[in-house]
Amino acid sequence: MADTLGKIKFCVFADAHYRKDMYCTTVDDLNAIFDRAKENDVDFVMHLGDFCNYYVHSPEFTNAFLQNKYNYPVYGIYGNHELEGDGFMQYVTPRLTNDRNVIWGTEDGKIGDGSVDYYYFEKNGIRIVCTSTAYSFCPETNEWEHNRPGSWDCRSGNTSWGALNPVQLEWLRNVLIDAANKGIPCIVASHHGFCQLPGWYMDGPSCDRNKVIEIFKEVNAIRPKTVIMAINGHYHCNHIGIQDNILFFDVNTVNNGVWLPTADGHYTDEHTYPYTEYNCYGEPIEKSQKAYNTLIMGQNTYFFKDPLSAIVTVNGNGEFEIEGQETTWAYDIVPPTTKDGNMPSISSGKWTLE
Repeated sequence: MADTLGKIKFCVFADAHYRKDMYCTTVDDLNAIFDRAKENDVDFVMHLGDFCNYYVHSPEFTNAFLQNKYNYPVYGIYGNHELEGDGFMQYVTPRLTNDRNVIWGTEDGKIGDGSVDYYYFEKNGIRIVCTSTAYSFCPETNEWEHNRPGSWDCRSGNTSWGALNPVQLEWLRNVLIDAANKGIPCIVASHHGFCQLPGWYMDGPSCDRNKVIEIFKEVNAIRPKTVIMAINGHYHCNHIGIQDNILFFDVNTVNNGVWLPTADGHYTDEHTYPYTEYNCYGEPIEKSQKAYNTLIMGQNTYFFKDPLSAIVTVNGNGEFEIEGQETTWAYDIVPPTTKDGNMPSISSGKWTLE
C-alpha cells in the first residue's frame, strides 16, 4: 500500500489461542489470515492478545507470525493467556513484534529485559499505542503485579484484574498528550476492553476502563480526534460502536467461538480438522486429520469453520472502513446458548466521527 499521510490499512485478529493439544487453531489458519492481508495490500498485521497459549513449544506458530511469508511488519499485545504453559516475559515480549523501531514504555524506549510489555509505533502519520492489561493488584505485597509465568491469570486473591497499573496509565497519558500536541491521531489497542457501551462484555472490561476513558476525554479536549479508535480482543465477541466520538472495535476470536465450563460431548470422532505435527524446531513432520474431541478443550469449545480476521482502513480525520468476515460453526454444531455478538462473524461497515 502506498504511503499516505494520515491513512493506514491493517489486518487485525484476536484470541487465536494456539496450542496444538488444546485448541484447533493451526499454522494454516494463521497463514490464511496473512493471505487475506496480502490480498488487501495492508500496511501491517496485528493481533490483540491470547495469540499463543504455549509459546516456548510453539516455534512453528510464532515463526509464521514474525517471519511471515510476505515480510509484513507485525505487532501484538499481551492477553491473559500469553504466559500460560511455559511462558515467561523475557521470552514472550520480544516475540510481540518484528519491528525493532517501536518505542517501548521503558525510560529509554528500548525493550530492555522484556519486563515492560507495552509500546507504540507510527505508520503514515497515525500512532498505534499497544497497551497491556495483564496487571492486577496484590493486597499481600501492596504492589501491582504482571500475570505470572505458567499461569493464564493473576495470583489468587489479587484485585483489579485486567488492569494497566498506575505506571502504564501515566505512560499512556503522556504518549497520548504528546500525540495531541503534535497533531497525531491515535489508535489504542488492548486485550481487555475500555468501551462503556452497554451489553458489550460477557467477562468484565478492564478494571482501569474508567481511568482510560478519562484520559481519552482529557486528550481529545486538548485536540479533538486525537484518540480516534480503540480496539480490543478477549471476549470472543463481535461489537463495533461509537462512544465519546471514538470508534470502539471488539474483535472476535479467530475460531474458538464459545467456551463452556462443562464438557458436553458435542463433537465425536468423525468431527475432524486438518492437522500438522511439528518437531521442536517448528519444522513440519506429518499431516493428518485430528478429531476435535481429542483436544483438551475440545468438548468445552464450539469452534468456527474458518479463521476470522478484519481489514481496517483508517483515515486520520476519523473515517473508518472495516471489512469483516462471516463463517459458520464447525460441522454446523451450534452452542446451546449464545449471547449478543457471540456468533461466527466480524461485522463490516463504514463509520465517520463528528
